[in-house]
Amino acid sequence: MAQGSPVRRHYLVSQLKRLRAEAKLSQEQVADEMGWDVSKLYRIENGRFIRLSTEAVAALCRLYKANDALREELVGIAKAARKHRPWWFQYEEVAGNAFYGLENEATKIQEYAVGLIPGLLQHPDYIHALMGRGLLGDPEERKQRIDARIQRQANILDRDNSPQMWSIIDESALRCLIGGPKVMRTQLEHLIELADRPNLDIQVLPLSNGMTQPYNFTLLSLGETERVGYIDVPPNGHFFEGADEVANHTRSFEYIQAAALPLGETTAFLRRVITDLEGTDA
Repeated sequence: MAQGSPVRRHYLVSQLKRLRAEAKLSQEQVADEMGWDVSKLYRIENGRFIRLSTEAVAALCRLYKANDALREELVGIAKAARKHRPWWFQYEEVAGNAFYGLENEATKIQEYAVGLIPGLLQHPDYIHALMGRGLLGDPEERKQRIDARIQRQANILDRDNSPQMWSIIDESALRCLIGGPKVMRTQLEHLIELADRPNLDIQVLPLSNGMTQPYNFTLLSLGETERVGYIDVPPNGHFFEGADEVANHTRSFEYIQAAALPLGETTAFLRRVITDLEGTDA
């Protein structure tokens, strides 16, 4: 795996966080020792950096009393990362965290979506309607977010080695009229087309089954053994990688999966929702 890859960058971040915890230093103490604003350390530990200098990594390792072998490894990753500028870096201001990079590296994606259609499965019309609801006042930021989402879909779903995906969509997301009935019909037809892809499984969790969950979450498999979870909460989301938290969300996903309609019933359910929209104002 390339040293500059998102997985290696994630490893660099997780090791720096672990070393600080073992050194029993707060973010404020480290920032003071380094002569930084604490926000800089926060960005580093949340993967929100474009380029992290090798000097900064080496200095942090010395402060944390890391052994020479680990220090050299982390410095090497930082050096490689400075040469590697993937597509999402042009959207760094709106991407907000390391999720795009980790998602791009994932070999398997499992996601549960409530309230809204998951980002990778959104039709362009739905994306435009979603971003145009008045929550984003700056037209340039709105355009950046739309472009980033469309670019993200192309780089995940349409590449040759696209990951295996299992998406469970709560019925609430199908019934929420983003953009009105016409846009929603287009979106639902889009889901039916996507469900035919061999690497993409889509299930629907009906509201009548009483298993709806209060928040979205995603589980990313990175390589053979590493798994990372992500909860989509403001302002920048929450990553988790501890064994217990990953295991708990894996069990939750399996329970939701068991409660959802069988894969073979997805298209018929989506067709029923489309039928319910017919005759309403476009």
